[in-house]
Amino acid sequence: MTLYETLRTDLLKGEFKAGSRLRMESLKSRYGSGVNVLRESLTRLASDGLVVAEGQKGFHVASFSVKKMEELTKLRILLESDGARQSFAAGDMEWESNLVAAHHKLQHVESKMQNSIEDNFVMWHRCDYEFHAALIGACHSELHMHYHRQLYDQFRQFVMMELRTSGFRGKHIVDEHALILDAALNRDIDACIHALESHLGGFVERVKATSTEK
Repeated sequence: MTLYETLRTDLLKGEFKAGSRLRMESLKSRYGSGVNVLRESLTRLASDGLVVAEGQKGFHVASFSVKKMEELTKLRILLESDGARQSFAAGDMEWESNLVAAHHKLQHVESKMQNSIEDNFVMWHRCDYEFHAALIGACHSELHMHYHRQLYDQFRQFVMMELRTSGFRGKHIVDEHALILDAALNRDIDACIHALESHLGGFVERVKATSTEK
């Protein structure tokens, strides 16, 4: 992996505390890389919304706030609902096959997540993204897919927060993904939107319940 990819993975895994400063000397030692490459990678990650650039002061990890989490969730639901609506109208057999295959891989990894979060988180993150991306994959809009990916990655900060406070939800999350798949295969947009709202909105309520933010 490139340094950008390695840093991105570590950020998504929650290796750095939300809001913490990313000090160049510490990063140089940790990743064995020079300042210029680190700065280029962090600048890319800032454009992804995973870190924040502070001018001459350097970079820090994106901070947590309930308001930000709620905004990200609303935007994800909007993008996935609209993308699903377009995909249900335009999706062919290949789209359905890709969605079913993505769900099969996700289901397999989720069974492993129930035994070990740490060993399977990276694969779970990838498979979960691939499933949600496959759901909207027939929307035929590169911009739609691009912004969905950015929102999805920023959402991971809050996923890690829940995993560390409540653990993996096991059968509940498996069932939620199954409902989304069933609605998609039946081209039932109302059921799909309801399943997405329950899946993502329920997550927000659980994180809010454990957050110390007033």
